[in-house]
Amino acid sequence: MKICFITLGDIKSIATMKRALGMANPLQSLGWEVSIIALDSEENRNRIAIECNENVEVHFYKECSAKEEVQLKTDLVNRIRPDFIYFCSFSFRNRIIKSKLQSKTRILIEHSELASAIPDNKGLRKIALRALEYYSVSYADGLLCASRYLEREYHKMAKQLMKKKLPILYSPYAFNTEVIDSPKILLDHLNERYKNNTVLLYMGTMTRNYGLFTMLQAVEQIVKERPNVKLLLLGRGRHLEEAKTYVQQHQLEKYIEFKGYTEENELSSYFERADAFISPLNDTVQDWARCPSKIYMYIPFKKPIFTSKIGEPKEIFGDEGNYFDTTQPETLSKLIAALADGKLQKTDVSIDEHSWDRRSVDFTNWIASQYAVQFAASSSEVFS
Repeated sequence: MKICFITLGDIKSIATMKRALGMANPLQSLGWEVSIIALDSEENRNRIAIECNENVEVHFYKECSAKEEVQLKTDLVNRIRPDFIYFCSFSFRNRIIKSKLQSKTRILIEHSELASAIPDNKGLRKIALRALEYYSVSYADGLLCASRYLEREYHKMAKQLMKKKLPILYSPYAFNTEVIDSPKILLDHLNERYKNNTVLLYMGTMTRNYGLFTMLQAVEQIVKERPNVKLLLLGRGRHLEEAKTYVQQHQLEKYIEFKGYTEENELSSYFERADAFISPLNDTVQDWARCPSKIYMYIPFKKPIFTSKIGEPKEIFGDEGNYFDTTQPETLSKLIAALADGKLQKTDVSIDEHSWDRRSVDFTNWIASQYAVQFAASSSEVFS
């Protein structure tokens, strides 16, 4: 069986390619022939080289207009002739012209968020995005949803569009063993720099909507009593400068550091040094629907993860998680205090259940059952 992942943009700014990179090698071991279509950018080439073996067939396309991109992707699919096309995200430019396909293929679309529910998407844009979500249901032969909320939402849409039997797989993100196993090139430096600190780490987009100022305010509260706390913020975003100004105005430079975009080969060092990770979520449709992929990257390091009791974190940790309310910074401060005082209870999560290997096995089993596909006998022993 041949599968072709169709991705969008540069992974620095659009991270949906992570599923293609995470599943490429495991799928090959299960008997798939794997291709990836990706934008030709330095970061995409670097990440693909790190995470995919030489047997993964990669096709790069140059940056161009939306119309040209759709045509280029259609032409590449006709050259590859896959049995399954997998859109890591679906958009007006990340699609193909179905009428121009030269061979029979099934189309799978992944949804990792509900774009129409994002507050910044208003008016005509919100309407267009909602229409695109419904269109994906009629366009696809199967859907993969990265959260339980999305799974329920797309079942409703399929029912409304008279596609009750549309196959839909719940498949959250996962961790990549390359990040865990990569050399800890900065670890000695970080251990020395933060040897007397309780280190908290957030990696993600620097925006108010992702809990940025909740974290700043929580640290501002806690360092009055526990000045050894250090918050490291990895990433960029539209409220980054506003956050830096807040830190300066409140004289928090000793306690909060903005590290910017961090290269993939440095992440394992930061994750190893961290004493806890922070993944804020708001009690909104947007955050109920999205899959916080960073949590899955943190899980293998067996450190506390401070997050919110909604959506996917509740699926992962149940009632035993280290939860806080993003509208109340003091609830995060209490968790940080318990961590600094060595009083925080650890949450045990099965690492094996959240690997890309596991997701690839589940995906292959789903394909075999839904589409009557046969795989090599050598692969069947891992189908459990």
